[in-house]
Formats: sequence, C-alpha cells, structure tokens
Amino acid sequence: MKRILVNIENKTYLERLESFCNEEKIILKSVSTPDEIDSEPFIVLITDKKDAVEAFSEKGRVCIITNDKPVNHIYFLKENFTSTHLRLLVDIIFHGMLLTNYYPSLMPYDFHKEYTISNDFFNIDRIVYAMTADFVLFFKFTELEKLRVGISEMLTNSIEHGNLGITAEEKFKATEAGTYYELLNERLSDPELSKRTTHINIDLKDKVLSVTITDQGQGFDTSKLPDPTDEEHLLKLHGRGIFITKMYFSKIEYNEKGNQVTLIKELP
Repeated sequence: MKRILVNIENKTYLERLESFCNEEKIILKSVSTPDEIDSEPFIVLITDKKDAVEAFSEKGRVCIITNDKPVNHIYFLKENFTSTHLRLLVDIIFHGMLLTNYYPSLMPYDFHKEYTISNDFFNIDRIVYAMTADFVLFFKFTELEKLRVGISEMLTNSIEHGNLGITAEEKFKATEAGTYYELLNERLSDPELSKRTTHINIDLKDKVLSVTITDQGQGFDTSKLPDPTDEEHLLKLHGRGIFITKMYFSKIEYNEKGNQVTLIKELP
C-alpha cells in the first residue's frame, strides 16, 4: 500500500494532503520525530518545518512546503500547492526525477507531441514514462498507470512483432525453449531490422487523448486477432497485450495494413 508521511503544523496544508490521499487511495500518516518512522516503505515525507528536513532526510525522501528557495534537499512544494502538484511530485519521485519550479497559473489545456523511437526494447518502460510525464496533469494515478501499461504493450508489439518481425509462433516456441532473448538479440543485430523506427503521435484535445503508434514492419491482419480468453489460447502470449490495452482505453483502431494502432481515451 502506498504511503505518504507528514510532519505538518499548518492545518490548511494538512487538509489538502488528506483530501489528495483520500482521492488517490494513498495512506497518510503523521509523525512527530524521525524515530516514529517504522520500517514500512513510504513515498515521501512532507513537512512545512525547515529545521526538520535534515533529520527526516536520513529516513528517506523529504519534501518541504515553502515559497523560499529550498536548501539541502531535492523536492519542494510551493505553499499554494494543489492536488495536481502533489500528483506530479509523487509521479516524479517514483521515477527518480528532479522536481523543478512550476507555476500554478500555467496549466496546459491540450498538447501535441511526436516522437521517433529506435528499437530500444529493454527501456520501453522508461521511454513511456518520459512520453507520458504530462499525463499526470490530466489523470489520477489509477488511470495513469493503466494508460502507461497499455502504451507499453503496444510499443512492445510495434518493436517486437513489427520492426523486428518476430511472429507470434516464433515468440511462443522461443519462450517455451527459453531462447526468447537470444531470438530478440539476433533480430536486433540485423542491420536492416535495427534501423527501423517507431513513430508516436500524442494528442490531447477537447478531453480526448489519442496515441498513434506506427512501426515500419509488414503489418498483420487485425481481423484474425485471437481472443486470449478462449481455452485454446490460454497458455499463449499472443494477443494478451492488445486484450489488456482494450480494457484500459476507450477505443483501439488499426489501419488497413496493420502497422499502425491508435489508442483513444476519453477524459472523465
């Protein structure tokens, strides 16, 4: 269970933190001294006392609430912080990033981004986080985590089955034989396959998120996608990523060739 620890004097700050944790299903626990911190992991300790930062930082990550320039710590929140700022803080800490200055008056209404990605199969989760860092401004964690899983699954498919041309049958046999990573590295070392890229187009407008992923593979017949819940496919890996992604997005659309997928999510 996710936890945030607090050492707060200002009641207004504490009320905002309580509201955020209730909304995001995060446990909030107050501690008076570092000695009260137990062995259970926590995301961050938030305090509004400058003189408490050093002592608490020996127990884990600390964030101070201040409008002054923070000293001797990494994370801080301005005094007029909102739930969005807290969500941004938690998301950044999970991924070991640095929280820089932000301006509460500057909140995006929509955005457009495009990326070209090489076949960096072993860093897909990091790549997806970098592409979706702004999503935290629009989605709660329960939705954000699902969106990232869905995008990761589709990006994996675009590299694995699209650009590297690994068929479902090849993957199944190699996985059964314990040689899947040998197969993967063999394809990655192929000069013709290794130079292929995946293009990602992200649009968020009018409360609709659209993520289009296009690879340079041969495509496939999307009408023949197996249902992984069927008894004959229960032990097979093929189709599970698409099945999971369909649960997390409002709609999934393929182009005719089968080398492009668009994931659509309507904001609440």
